[in-house]
Amino acid sequence: MNRLRDQRGMTLIESIAAMTILAVIAAGAATGTIGTMRGNLSSRTATVAAALIHDKIEQLRALDPTTNPADLTAGTHNDALNPLTELGAAGGIYSRSWTIVPNSPRQGLADVKVTITWKDPRSRTLSSATYLCLTATCT
Repeated sequence: MNRLRDQRGMTLIESIAAMTILAVIAAGAATGTIGTMRGNLSSRTATVAAALIHDKIEQLRALDPTTNPADLTAGTHNDALNPLTELGAAGGIYSRSWTIVPNSPRQGLADVKVTITWKDPRSRTLSSATYLCLTATCT
């Protein structure tokens, strides 16, 4: 009857060691999860910015250049609804502007650059450029 060698349970030191190891693993997993969430948010806002750029380019392409719309005049233009939401309505975090350089790269074409800026929490900018026809017929 040797009661000193009884192995029916864990000692206090073994329990504390197990909890310490679990805490270290949980802290590492939490840090990785937070980093993943931040990356997902950054990707989401950049995707929204790209969609807002694409929407503006499509709006500009839909304009009839023979009527001389204000949005196709030379210079830099700011969206009237700035700051924009994800759906292009007023009241969001995105600011959209575009620059028109007529007769570039050749007569009748315009070099168009659309830029979106936002904060998430750092200031970010995304731009895209295209050419638009400014005459009734472009070849």
